Amino acid sequence: MKLSLTNILGVVFSIGILVFGITEITGTTSVLLSIPFLSDYTFLNIPSLFIVLGGILNAVFITYQPRYVGEAFSSIFLLFSQSRTSPKTLENDLGNLLVWNDQIKNDRVNALTSLEGEHSNSVTGYLFSLLSTNYSSEEINSFGSNHIEEHYFRQLVVVDVLRAMGAAAPSFGMFGTLFGLIVMLGQLENPSGMGPGLAAALITTLYGISLARFVFYPIAEKIKNVAQLNRFREYFLLEGIILINEKKSSFYIQDKMSTYLRRDFSKAIKEE
Repeated sequence: MKLSLTNILGVVFSIGILVFGITEITGTTSVLLSIPFLSDYTFLNIPSLFIVLGGILNAVFITYQPRYVGEAFSSIFLLFSQSRTSPKTLENDLGNLLVWNDQIKNDRVNALTSLEGEHSNSVTGYLFSLLSTNYSSEEINSFGSNHIEEHYFRQLVVVDVLRAMGAAAPSFGMFGTLFGLIVMLGQLENPSGMGPGLAAALITTLYGISLARFVFYPIAEKIKNVAQLNRFREYFLLEGIILINEKKSSFYIQDKMSTYLRRDFSKAIKEE
């Protein structure tokens, strides 16, 4: 293994955030306390948040490549999104397969050139490039499967990163709680001074549990679900492209591919 400068910088940065949060909670520094509006909200405790986030970042930067950590954080914006793959999508894909089959039968070279350029940014474009190279159906299936699985694997790595974040969050929430309790115990002779330490102890645990159960774990499961649906759709398209390569009739392709659809959608296509 080679030394990763990016990972080192990520670890140093995350430890810096963690240590800064600890020094703020223990009163060693008071940078954040000097900012008035940060103390106006009951459930906003920036030092506690720094401890949790710093610990999470440290854990994942040590374990995973920085690009996957970046993808994991950017995926947080997908919390309220949904997969584009649906029974209706597969129905449209089947319709497209039948159209492509007719186009390729009428003018194979020009049709494949046009379709490959039109779908260059998707797995379909890659499959058309295999088709235009005159590979056998077995070779198209092998190359296409590898392409689909590689993309699916990279998405699962992001899922693993998010799960690691979810596992680390409560632990570092408890980590911050210990420092809050230390501050509180240091003020036993001054009851009025125990409040900030107790608040920091409790709020850090709250942040850790909330981030794990309301953010990281749900997003990880969502990304896994979306990846599985997309994988199914890509294999659906791969099967259709192989049938086109084998010069199957449109009726055969429709009947074969309909077996992958929900029964109600398959029936609707038959009636059309």
